[in-house]
Amino acid sequence: MAMIFIMFILNVFVRFVPVYNFTQTDDWIQICLIWMIFLGAQELVRTRNHFVVDFLADRIKNRQVKLALQIVVCLIELATYAVIAWFGFVWVIKSNSYMQSIPWMQVRWMYLAIPVSATFMTLYAVRDLILTFQGKRL
Repeated sequence: MAMIFIMFILNVFVRFVPVYNFTQTDDWIQICLIWMIFLGAQELVRTRNHFVVDFLADRIKNRQVKLALQIVVCLIELATYAVIAWFGFVWVIKSNSYMQSIPWMQVRWMYLAIPVSATFMTLYAVRDLILTFQGKRL
């Protein structure tokens, strides 16, 4: 976050005081933001602080029904994260274009944030499913 802020401030500064032309700054800021967002999302999944709509689960009093609902939710999360990870890896493998202002860097390094974070999210979803089966997540 500090690196993004510093690059942004330097980019604004050199527009008014033409000392150096930061042509790559926009792409570097974009790369850092993408990685920060996706790694931040996987951290929210790891700590179970991601946004959850649980008004239905909170109203269910029957323990068995609540457990079944949590298992279904965990399976949906697991499937979603696995699909995102799989197609993210496919997208990274198929992308072979280069950044516009950073000619030596392929776009796949930016796209790699998607399957990396989704793979960790998949592992955390497996963890949550196991804990749900053990009854430790009610």
